[in-house]
Amino acid sequence: MNSADVFSLEFDMLTRTSSLAKILERFRESSVGSATHRQLLLELNHVINVHSRLREVAAEVVPAEDWGAWHELLAVPGLAFAQGRSFLDDLRALGLNSLDSVSLTPLPQTIALAAYAHYQLVERATVGLVGYLWFFERMPRLVYPLWSEACRRGGVPEKALHALAEGAEFDGTRDSQVVHSCRQLVRRPRDLGLATQSLHDTAELFATMFDAALQRAERRSSMAAEAGITRGFGAVA
Repeated sequence: MNSADVFSLEFDMLTRTSSLAKILERFRESSVGSATHRQLLLELNHVINVHSRLREVAAEVVPAEDWGAWHELLAVPGLAFAQGRSFLDDLRALGLNSLDSVSLTPLPQTIALAAYAHYQLVERATVGLVGYLWFFERMPRLVYPLWSEACRRGGVPEKALHALAEGAEFDGTRDSQVVHSCRQLVRRPRDLGLATQSLHDTAELFATMFDAALQRAERRSSMAAEAGITRGFGAVA
């Protein structure tokens, strides 16, 4: 069994037994409105923006003989510039025309997820980052369709769901490239252990980020509703 097979088994387990499983269940059973969808897109867009800079750091610390495999893995579509551009298009479809507002500062949980990749790359054994990247290879195929359906139940317009549809597409050629890169970089049992732990950590941090984003959106919705009621009372008075 190669490292990619191990990651597949571990990822499947995480979708059933970890905090990620709770997020998936929430998408299956609940609806997601436009405000919540926007918040989730904003948090993931921040992770994508950080990843573009992470690639520059990787070019400086990864051994030259391994750069080909790393370059392939770091090109994960779920964190690519094209995905971020699609997210921005969907955000504009939701009426967000500027990303300069202080209120758009990422959540602490989002910062933690983005910082984790840098930590793996420069503070620990670099091979651990393989698990982080592998998570973002497979996550969109599972999460994005459920997220999209929850949005449709919540009345989110289709024009704001293009990025999720694009991100969930299966690419067999890409899968083969990833398997090959994993085999090149995960050479020893210790490497596999570090990468697998990173996969688990990433799934937990990702779920924590999504949960925090959902809670923020719910709080804002509640505050807006209360403000509306207050204004209503004032109008009656």
